[in-house]
Parts: sequence; structure tokens; C-alpha cells
Amino acid sequence: MDGSEVRNDRLDVPTTVLLGRGWSGAGRGVRHLARRLARQLQHAVETCDLAEPDQPLRRLARSVAERGARRLVLLPVALEDGRLAGAELESDPVLRLHRGRAPAADDIARMLGDRARDATRSLASAPRQPAQVAVVIATGGGANPASNAEVARLARLVFEAHGFGEVSCAFLGLTTPSVGEAILRAARLGARGVVVVPHLLFDARGHRHLVKQARAGAGAARVEVTVARTLDTHPGLVWALARRHLEALTEGGGATAWVNPNLRLLVEHAHGRHLVGEEEARLAKLLPARYWDSARVVSSAPMGAAPLQRDDDGQVAWDQMWQGFCELALAGGPPHRGTLLEAVSSDDARADPERYAAARAELARGLTMVTGLPVVLEGPPGWIGLRCDNEEMAIWLMRAIIVENIMVRREGTVLCVPIGCRFTLEGEIKNVVTAVAKTYHYWKEHQGAR
Repeated sequence: MDGSEVRNDRLDVPTTVLLGRGWSGAGRGVRHLARRLARQLQHAVETCDLAEPDQPLRRLARSVAERGARRLVLLPVALEDGRLAGAELESDPVLRLHRGRAPAADDIARMLGDRARDATRSLASAPRQPAQVAVVIATGGGANPASNAEVARLARLVFEAHGFGEVSCAFLGLTTPSVGEAILRAARLGARGVVVVPHLLFDARGHRHLVKQARAGAGAARVEVTVARTLDTHPGLVWALARRHLEALTEGGGATAWVNPNLRLLVEHAHGRHLVGEEEARLAKLLPARYWDSARVVSSAPMGAAPLQRDDDGQVAWDQMWQGFCELALAGGPPHRGTLLEAVSSDDARADPERYAAARAELARGLTMVTGLPVVLEGPPGWIGLRCDNEEMAIWLMRAIIVENIMVRREGTVLCVPIGCRFTLEGEIKNVVTAVAKTYHYWKEHQGAR
């Protein structure tokens, strides 16, 4: 059990508890996840390993109650849905209990797809086109047919979303196919590279076993195989848990007036979920006046990846790519995928000045088109600036853009976003411009109007 660095100062603010089993050896990673979630929720987050002896959850509940907590949100950190524990606290005379669920299947599929696409970059001999890569979603266990079927469902979701040549599943435990069998099948079907994605959370032993099987499978099938990173540190895991946290409070009838509405909107936008009832009416007032009319519906379903549109001169028409900036702000799809998008070092920028200058010029053009703000080029290598109207605006945009998994910094009223020599139009440049477009619009029309 471990407390986060965020403490609760009001009795109606809950303490959130991350629940798991067998976290021995993964304590540092679990505590890091708790700290990341606490920063987003802005209240204390604890961890509890249910495999520990002597009723660990009851002991933790007693401890947080002694510190003044009155609400407890239980969130399972697991890859199969369900409520792991909490029955023993239902009759607690002090704490009000809100039992959440494990991350949703669409969130898990999104994270698995991100890890698979990231891993394709490490294939040395195989081409990077997704259609020529086979993906194997590898999980442990295999004794529960329903859980096995859910992994197969996740594999199909990843296939539909990313266009890999094939996405299948494999098991480390009791059932088939094994990881080696799945790799051999992919090779026989003509895959030029295989990516094995661990469907594991905080399971170092299972991951080592998976890597060993993947290496053996690569040798037997004579095909290049790479193992993707685990889901433990994926930024989407925090937002998946934040979503379940908010659901638990709503379903339990908890008081949510203290919840940061910006966090609520960001979570809902990232996952495309409609709000209902009084909560929907309250949050609707954060929209521009033209959306207050209930007859006009703004879909919260994530927009598809907008294709690059070009003008008559062949340049990207950044201001014409989306159906409307308000719709982009509300349903702009998931954040920048994969690892944190960061600025290059000074040495890297100097090593390839032509590509660096081209990326900076295109970012400057795109950011000007979608915001109209003055671009600041006189800064440290790796960064391009936008001069905001005031410091409040710069601070708000900085916080909103970092949620998109894009590194951002601020110098007074100047907001700085990253540049890289290897930034491409279809990849990083588009991600940066899109993130700035939707967060800037949200600030100007939604926050500014308030």
C-alpha cells in the first residue's frame, strides 16, 4: 500500500485506490501510476495489493479514514473487466464506497494498437508498412474461455483500427496457440515481420516468459520478431482509469461538483462517451451558445484520422482539414499515440539542419493557419513558439496540450511546442498542429466565453 503525494483537504473529495493482485516486484511501477493519476484527479491515490495477507484493503480503508477521508473509489488495475473487491467495506459506518471497473476494452485495444505501431519501427529488415507486419497479442493464463474470447476480440479491434496484415492472439498458459505457434503461422502466411504485444499489466515474470517464447519462435520460424513495450507506462492507462473513476462516482450518486470540469471534458472527449442527465446539462454550458439548443447534436464519437488536404499549390491546407474547429475540439480523436512527443536536442538539430528547417517552416505555417497567433522562431533549438494573448491562456493551453502526450513548455506568454528533424507531415507535424488547433479553439470559444 502506498499513498500518492496529493493530499485531500475536503471531506467530500474521495481517495482513489488502485487494486491489483501479485504486484510483488512491480511496486515502483504501480506507485508511479498512482502518482500520475493523482496529478490528473488532483486528489490522493493509494495502491493496494489484494494478494497481501491480513485483509490489506480493510487496513488501507482504516488508514485513510483516520486521515479524514469519507469517500473511497476502488479501481481495479486489470485487463479483464470486473470489480475485484470491496464487499467487506459495504457496511463501513464512516466511508462511502464507490466501486469502479477495470479499463474498458476500447481503451485497452487503443493502447495495444499504439504499442504495436511503435514496435514496428524497431523491425530492421521488415518494411514499416502495417500491411506487411503481423501482430500477435500475447496474454497469460488461458484457463477461462470468456477471457480468451475477449483477447480475440481485442485482436480484431486492433486489426480494424490499424490495418496490419494480420492480428492474432496467443497464450502463455494452458491453451493454444502458443506464442511460438502464432509466430510460425504468421511467417507461413507471408509476414515480413512479427510484432508481439504483451497483453499484461505489472507482470514482470510473465513478460520475461513472453520474451523467451518470442525469441524461440523467431528462430524456429526464421522471421524477424520484436516484442512491444508493456502497457504499464502507456499514457492512455491514466486516462482509462480516470474515466472509470468518474463513472464510479456518477453511478454511485456521489457529489461531483468538486471535479475539475476540464478533466471531465478531456476524459469524455478522448473516449467518445455521451453524458446524461443533470451532469450533461451542467457541462453543456461549457459549450458555445449555439450548442445549447438540444436539437443540435454534437457527436462525441472520435473523428477518423483526417487525411491531409492540399491547396492549389500542393501545400497542406491545415485550416481546411476538419469539418469544423468546434467539432475537432469536441471529438478530435485520441491523443498523440505512443511515446511522449518531445523536442530534439541541440546536437540533433545541428546535425540535420535542412530537415530541421523544413519541419520548423511547416509547423510555423500550420500553427499560424489554425490559430492566427504570432509564431516565435527565436528560441532554443527543438522548440517553436506561439505568442498567446496573456499568461492565463498560455498556461491553460500548456496543460491541455500535454494531455495529448506532446511535450510543451512556456516562457511568459510564449507557448513552445516541439520540433524534430524527423518529424513528418503525416505523423508528428500533423499531430502537433491538430493538438494545437483543437485546444486553441476550445480556449478561444469555450473558456474565453465564460
